[in-house]
Amino acid sequence: MSKYSDSADIPALSVGTTTSNNKQTAFTNTTHCMGSVVLVLPGTNNDGDPGVGDIMATVKTDQSKLLTVAISPMNPHMFTIPLPNEKVHCVKDGVTGRWFYTGIASEQGMVNFLMNADNITYNAGDELPFTGDTFIAMPLSARSLALYEGDVVVQGRYGQSLRFTGSNPNTKTSWTSPTNSTSPMTILRNGYLPTENFHTDAAGIWLTSDQHTPIPLKADLPTNIQSNKDTYGAGQVILYSDRVVIGTRQDDIILSSNKTIALCTQEWAHDVDTVLDNFALLIDEVKKLAGEVKTQAMTSAQQTFPVPGVGSTLLSVQSPRFSTSFQNSLNIESKLMELKTNIESLKQK
Repeated sequence: MSKYSDSADIPALSVGTTTSNNKQTAFTNTTHCMGSVVLVLPGTNNDGDPGVGDIMATVKTDQSKLLTVAISPMNPHMFTIPLPNEKVHCVKDGVTGRWFYTGIASEQGMVNFLMNADNITYNAGDELPFTGDTFIAMPLSARSLALYEGDVVVQGRYGQSLRFTGSNPNTKTSWTSPTNSTSPMTILRNGYLPTENFHTDAAGIWLTSDQHTPIPLKADLPTNIQSNKDTYGAGQVILYSDRVVIGTRQDDIILSSNKTIALCTQEWAHDVDTVLDNFALLIDEVKKLAGEVKTQAMTSAQQTFPVPGVGSTLLSVQSPRFSTSFQNSLNIESKLMELKTNIESLKQK
């Protein structure tokens, strides 16, 4: 039993009547029918104006008469605005007399413009069906997704789609599951073909569980990743488009990996760990070289040569240059030590 079901704070409900200002009003029957959309109203949130999503539609009354009425979306949180000359399911509130629509009647896989109304409205002065003040109808530009049993889909009018699906071993798809399980999969994409496709979709986001799917990357990955690029058997998020832009308004972009981060172009394929490890190694080698130059420069700067016929020795005429090289080597060595400290501070402990 729910912890709320026996709460003393919940008032007893009387089924079959409503109470308003201490006056009992009996429920009346609700009317259901199909309506033909005539016009989409410019809805606002202002009192007295049509509401957001309101339409004008022709419905048939109980007396089989046609009546054009204002109709509001049933659900204010999620609804599809119909177009003129589309058929909608309408419900009349038996108490208030207000009309609501629940959705558009489907028509043979069409998603852009259905034109399935029982009463067609035409543009003034021609014989073209009215599609609204701004909407440009392209009925053949987008078709419904090819659906698989059990799918849950959301589709726009222009080729956008959101598919909640799985890896059914009895269904032929562009993705497969290595375990032949019914593991979930979600695909959000902009595209026109009946099935999602990395090659033809303008952009897509694939959320997998364990599915295998070929990813047509334009650059090879590091060898240890390339080998299972298309057969990765765990959950992953795949983003694919002509360009991917990641930006922040105020704070950082954070990438955190349990292993490494691969960065690949047409010229280079590497991972962050390898690059930084090699950079740290390069610093050590250059530091050794600077130490050798410093030692040789110090020795050469202090080296003396005998002066013939005088019996004494003098420093080489190149001694000032060796002294300069010695000082430069000290400076380089100091900068390398600072750089090595900075690199080591990036190393995970």
